[in-house]
Amino acid sequence: RGWEAAARGMSQVVSQVRAGTVVRATALVAACVVATTTAVSAFLGDLPVDVSPVPMISDTFVRAPASYVARAGVAAVACLLLVTTLLVRSFLKAFACEDGSRKDAAFWRRVTECHSCVGAAAALALLVVAAVNDRENLPAHFAAASVFFLGTWLWHLCVFVQLCAHRSVTDAKSLQWKCVCVVTSGVSLAAFFAMCGVSLARFYEPIALCEWLAVVSIGGFTWSLGAELDGNAAGSAFAESIRAPPIPGRGMSLGSVWRGRAPDEGELLDVLVASASDE
Repeated sequence: RGWEAAARGMSQVVSQVRAGTVVRATALVAACVVATTTAVSAFLGDLPVDVSPVPMISDTFVRAPASYVARAGVAAVACLLLVTTLLVRSFLKAFACEDGSRKDAAFWRRVTECHSCVGAAAALALLVVAAVNDRENLPAHFAAASVFFLGTWLWHLCVFVQLCAHRSVTDAKSLQWKCVCVVTSGVSLAAFFAMCGVSLARFYEPIALCEWLAVVSIGGFTWSLGAELDGNAAGSAFAESIRAPPIPGRGMSLGSVWRGRAPDEGELLDVLVASASDE
């Protein structure tokens, strides 16, 4: 009984974590991991400074002790990104599918399911990036990184389009920031893969710059999703409709999703139960 009580208590604590906090933590942990591996690699002289003053991010994951940080840190980011994908899926299905007719709502639910699967696949690909660096198996590392980059960009693009179609859950400033991030990451990735297809050695520095720009843009978009999940990107009516007891203030929690604009206590469902019931 003691273990059961402890498990219930831990579950309750975890379920009360704000969804916006989880989303921001994903971007923040990713930034800390990359900054740490880059700083450690630079301090130990493990970066190819003779080739370019700007290293590719994957080149900071190769040698110990930076490789230890990369494996654990990137895996943690992948898990957080997977949770973020599920949170955004729950949010969009609850608030960004029902504005129009029943037919439109069904369409947006299908769209949400599709792009959420793409986002989840990108997160799982990032686990492979964490497990295999480019010196151990370059084809596997590059393939997984490609799935991560392209999958995350496509997921962000679809989320952006869906938010544009349901502006009651967001605002102009948030959409403008997301647009900048999606366009920047898209252009950077297009240039990245185009130059990689020609010659990595010849275009190492611009390829590295494109990779950094894409990663920063992806992190910026992910961070910005916290505004919608916290209810801070829309008017007070929407913010009130996603109030999440027992957390003071606005926003969704990790353990609950809502069906409708003004749910009562009976409509609070655990996110895992809601996900299972949707299948």
